[in-house]
Amino acid sequence: MSDAHGHVVPTSSTARRAAALLVDVVEPAVFGPVLAPEITARHLPGEPLPVDEAVAGAFGPFAVGDRWGPPWGTTWFRLRAAVPAGWTGRQVALRFAATEPAEGLVWRDGTPLVGLSWLRPDVVLIARAAGGDVVDVYVEAAANPAVPAHDAGIDWPLLLPEPGAGPGFVLLRCELAVRRPDVYALAADLRAVLALDAAAPGRDPDLLDALDAVAAVVDPDDVQGSAEDGRSALAGVLRRPAATGTHRVTAVGHAHIDTAWLWPMRETVRKCARSFANAVTLMAEYPEFAFVCSAARHLAWVEERYPALFARIAERVATGQFQPVGGMWVEADCNLPSGESLVRQIVHGQRWYMDRFGRECTEMWLPDGFGFPASLPQIMAEAGMGWFVSQKLCWNEVNAFPHHTFSWEGLDGTRVRAHFPPADTYNGDMSLPELLRAPAAHDGGARSLYPFGYGDGGGGPTRDMVEAARRAADLAGAPQVAMEPLAAFFAAVEADPSPLPVWRGELYLEKHRGTFTSQAATKAANRRGEELLAAAELWSAVRPDGAPWPEADLDRAWKLLLVNQFHDVLPGSSIHWVYEQAAADHAEVQTTAGRLASEAMAAVAAAVDTTGLARPAVVFNPSPYARHDLVDGVAVDVPAFGYAAVDLAGPVATGEVEMGDDWMANGHLRVAWDDRGRVTAVRDLDHDREVMVPGRPGNAFHLHHDRPAEYDAWDVDRSYLEDYEELGGPVEVAVEGPGRVRFRRSFGTSSINQCLVLGPGSRRVDFVTEVDWHERHRFLKVAFPVAVRTDRATYEIQFGHVTRATHENTPFEKARFEVCAHRWADVSETGYGVALLNDCKYGYDVRGDVLRLSLLRSPTAPDPLCDQGRHRFTYALLPHAGDPFTGGVLEAATALNVELAVVATGRHAGPLPASQSFVSLDDPGFVVVAVKRADDGSGDLVVRGHEAWGGRRQVRLRLGPPVARAWRVDLLERPRHEVPLDGDGAVVLPLRPFELVTLRFH
Repeated sequence: MSDAHGHVVPTSSTARRAAALLVDVVEPAVFGPVLAPEITARHLPGEPLPVDEAVAGAFGPFAVGDRWGPPWGTTWFRLRAAVPAGWTGRQVALRFAATEPAEGLVWRDGTPLVGLSWLRPDVVLIARAAGGDVVDVYVEAAANPAVPAHDAGIDWPLLLPEPGAGPGFVLLRCELAVRRPDVYALAADLRAVLALDAAAPGRDPDLLDALDAVAAVVDPDDVQGSAEDGRSALAGVLRRPAATGTHRVTAVGHAHIDTAWLWPMRETVRKCARSFANAVTLMAEYPEFAFVCSAARHLAWVEERYPALFARIAERVATGQFQPVGGMWVEADCNLPSGESLVRQIVHGQRWYMDRFGRECTEMWLPDGFGFPASLPQIMAEAGMGWFVSQKLCWNEVNAFPHHTFSWEGLDGTRVRAHFPPADTYNGDMSLPELLRAPAAHDGGARSLYPFGYGDGGGGPTRDMVEAARRAADLAGAPQVAMEPLAAFFAAVEADPSPLPVWRGELYLEKHRGTFTSQAATKAANRRGEELLAAAELWSAVRPDGAPWPEADLDRAWKLLLVNQFHDVLPGSSIHWVYEQAAADHAEVQTTAGRLASEAMAAVAAAVDTTGLARPAVVFNPSPYARHDLVDGVAVDVPAFGYAAVDLAGPVATGEVEMGDDWMANGHLRVAWDDRGRVTAVRDLDHDREVMVPGRPGNAFHLHHDRPAEYDAWDVDRSYLEDYEELGGPVEVAVEGPGRVRFRRSFGTSSINQCLVLGPGSRRVDFVTEVDWHERHRFLKVAFPVAVRTDRATYEIQFGHVTRATHENTPFEKARFEVCAHRWADVSETGYGVALLNDCKYGYDVRGDVLRLSLLRSPTAPDPLCDQGRHRFTYALLPHAGDPFTGGVLEAATALNVELAVVATGRHAGPLPASQSFVSLDDPGFVVVAVKRADDGSGDLVVRGHEAWGGRRQVRLRLGPPVARAWRVDLLERPRHEVPLDGDGAVVLPLRPFELVTLRFH
């Protein structure tokens, strides 16, 4: 075991004496004579400045012990000193320490050298002093404030910049010192032997003898002079090789840097620079040291802001030491983004790596994701990724995940290899207890992976870690540690003929279930951005006027959307500042996508034949299903992925909704309510069936107490299920007109203003809801007890659906008390079912016959304003015959989420017909999700879709524009094989259940 400083806690008198020697004598002697440099400083309380601007300003005197740094400010320290002649031939280091969690970047001659942090307080500036050396460096120090504990119930501060705030950091140490590599090596040896002794199952006399010997030969008054003798005393036990067949650990340097979390993205840029500078500096000293970087956006930031550092990185990528991994734009959350968003994460990541380094990634690297959908293996495989690496399922609260290296089979049958490093960390410190955890935990395999290095600003791997890895390379009492490329581990597992265990379906994390709901506005904006970008691409791809493909605008908009899908942004687990930035980014995405779509639709509308129409307009449908709807009271039928000209002066559509005091009916459904705003009955007139459970009203709001034991914004504890009240009265009920009744209620310090809507001819009951939310530590859900008998519920996920139990027979089922779905969840018995749809929500729970949708939460950490304020959303109840697919659930959920667009136009005889579908299909079981131009600028059209019902089928797909050739391609749009066109220019696709298909047309 180790203490809080990483020192091994000794278990014998010999070991205690050796440990005291290490801590009290050897480690203090690593540094020799010191020199105080001249310190001047420039304080910048606002946004960080580029180095040229920062160092050009006026610097004032500063001293150790002085205060600096208002929260989120930057102080540039200039350090100058002449190296004494007596230090000639010696290493010269800077020892720099400030109040935790300050971070710094050392600059020399306008170039970033290496990062500093509370975990990396010293750096070597001169490897060998030549005599007459002058040190003149800057330290860019970031005053990022400390944060409270993550225990629930602690109301965090807002953690925004505070104009006029005073300095909150202290410069604790700033000195130049002689560094003694021989003493440092002795300290590393002694740490290794003490760790071996602490880990030995019984007393190892050789280790004790070595510890006795080193204590005898090291002279406390002359540690440097006796360091070699001390190392010799330990050399014997450090040369003992590991036994044949010892578990082998592939150790890769890593610095898990959250793209945003307890800091805004501007700080992530600087954290990347510090950590990556440290990595390439270590690579120069240790040729075997390899480091992985798992987000293309992080490297792109470095390229943009620190070109000299990026050049150093590119050199190490070429040698194989610096390894871009993961193949994604950022380490995205995988529960909440759409399937197409996950595709674009990979496409933008892989293309960036190819453009800059000429290589792609073969693995997805997501150590900190909050669960992974069953569709992910196929998405990976379609991008050429055969490996999945994560860590997070070791956080499971109830059921230990049973495998570390295994085959993960997705819902379509695609398998990829997966590895969960058994040390149960992605921030390894190279300590022996962590290394020993690997063979102890690993399920029979001879190899495992071990990412090591301090993350999130700690600076990544340290020299201590790399030296410890060198000593553990082939050492009795430890697993064999190899600092080698990630590919070496993958190749070794693939070469092993032993079959891997198989895990089928989703990788559900039994923790962080609150992330399906927290920060509702961000989730709503993300979904809206996904829909608008899909429409912008569709209409821009088919516009008839020859306008160029808006590549730059779409690229920027997609990347803004993608970066905010990071696994601490979209899930709702970051500070308030992050969500202010996310709101601005989402607004830009929507503005850009809306403008592109509007321009393209206008071009299409101008070419549509509208002769004979008194008040012409063109209605656009960017969804994969034909739509029948009302536009200004006029009925219109619009084909999928197409348009229809309509005369807004035409006859008003007929169709009535009968109204009573507490009921309404439209010929398909009869809906009744009570004076508490609850739905007491939904009669399906088409099927002569009551939808609700008699005596148990639906649209019941459940307000839960919500104080998880830890991780406030992240977690929902199971105990919340029983701790709630149903919102009662008083409720103001007002019938507003045919098919509309409004309910207004207040509760606590909040209110709900809701309109129940039953449209003419509709089988969907909509609940258009506005909530003014000001609760704290409450969780709002809406419940519908439905008269359906089933033990499984079906939930939409990316590119398909999954079923989950509605009971709690097993610990695994009991742990899934809150689950993620996209636009709908459904319960069906043979011949009939009910779906609960939504336009921006993701959290569901279905127990027995009750469907519940999670609406809002109100944690206070890390954002004390989480979800406070006004929200608008719609959910809908859809009774249907058959199963969810023959019952039209996908069509109804799409209609709820994807709006028709209306473009007024003049009367003209255009070349386009009055109605047209640009992509038509003969089977609703294949759902097209993207229509766009090819990324390579060729002008080819790319169409992506998936089998959505879970069955085998043969689909005929035809484009509106004529095409000459078609190919089946991967996600990066590279041809796999040509697909023949029939005489009508269509392709015929035989599909397996849930198959994902990308086609390219020329």
